[in-house]
Amino acid sequence: MIRTFLIAFIPLFVTIDPFGLLPIYISITQQMSKPQRQKTCFQAVFTAAIITLLFMFLGQEIFNCIHITEADFRIAGGLILLILAMLDLLIPGKPAVHEDEMVGMVPLAMPLIAGPGTLTTVLVLAGNPAIGYAWTALALAANFALLLAVMLLSGSIARVLGMNTLRAFSKLVMVLLAAIAVNFIRVGIMQALGK
Repeated sequence: MIRTFLIAFIPLFVTIDPFGLLPIYISITQQMSKPQRQKTCFQAVFTAAIITLLFMFLGQEIFNCIHITEADFRIAGGLILLILAMLDLLIPGKPAVHEDEMVGMVPLAMPLIAGPGTLTTVLVLAGNPAIGYAWTALALAANFALLLAVMLLSGSIARVLGMNTLRAFSKLVMVLLAAIAVNFIRVGIMQALGK
């Protein structure tokens, strides 16, 4: 039971990357008042949760309409995750993010929180018979609760750990994400070949 939860929780934790998002969240909300920061935080997490849950339940129907199999999506999603991980490891900050242009919940919720990595992971986990929708939703809720707590405590966490430590931790998480991406691609190829 705990093992099943962790199997769903860990890949989502890696793709959502709350501590990796923290430096960006701090930088884009530093000019806001405390109530504004809290409002932005709640809006971002709530919006990301809605997007992710909708995709978890409707994603397979979309695939059926355009004749995409789970193996196809697993391979494509694995490639996207691998590219995102490599970009993050090689380029300072989050890839394709202009921090000075980011305002409100739209860029923070999508694509930073509910980005291609998170959506891919959710759909693959929910489609796994050993995990299913219930465990995926529970792991997702736990990750969003953790993300919300991290954002609300962002000032204290940054003071205790320091921004450089947060960035280093984010890079470590990206190495794990690359490994998960390779696993997605390998399993997808095996599914496609019928092995």
